[in-house]
Amino acid sequence: MTVTTQRQRQTQLVSTSRRQSQQKRKQQKSQSASFLASSLKASLIGGFGILLLMLISLIPFQFLACLVIPGFLVVWLTTGMMAGIFAGDNVSNSQQGGKVGWMAGFWAGVYGGIIAMIMAAFGVVMANFGQGVVSQFTPEQLAGFGNFGLTPATISMTGRVFGALLVYGVIGSLVSGLFSSIGGMIYPKLTA
Repeated sequence: MTVTTQRQRQTQLVSTSRRQSQQKRKQQKSQSASFLASSLKASLIGGFGILLLMLISLIPFQFLACLVIPGFLVVWLTTGMMAGIFAGDNVSNSQQGGKVGWMAGFWAGVYGGIIAMIMAAFGVVMANFGQGVVSQFTPEQLAGFGNFGLTPATISMTGRVFGALLVYGVIGSLVSGLFSSIGGMIYPKLTA
């Protein structure tokens, strides 16, 4: 009789732990889906802010950099905070806020990198970088590239786009993710 009750207890403990682990998995899946959705919403707004700042930086005004650089910091921090706001009750501590902020900032940086690559293709940004790439080749090498249909203008455009990919895309998305994660970590502290 004691063996039967011990087995029943073990069976109950095993089934209870299985139910708890299944509930925990479902809760984590719903939380990660909420984090993804909220971070994508916030990243669209952050990407639009980055676009506006990139366009403002094209205005030829000497002291405009004093406004644009802090503007990027504000956009990045706000993107992380907005991700926390959109996640709502799913963000209960700084770690979760940092996670959702990182995702939002990273994707906002990716959007900014894509915009910068388009602007570089038209020669709006990194124009000197493209000319620097062309100047690395001798006239004989440039003539040899002509056999493949590559003109100096094409090489210059390719250099600008690749430079924008590295500077604005890769480095920009990592920096944006870093500052947005800080904004996401600040959000739960403000709501507590």
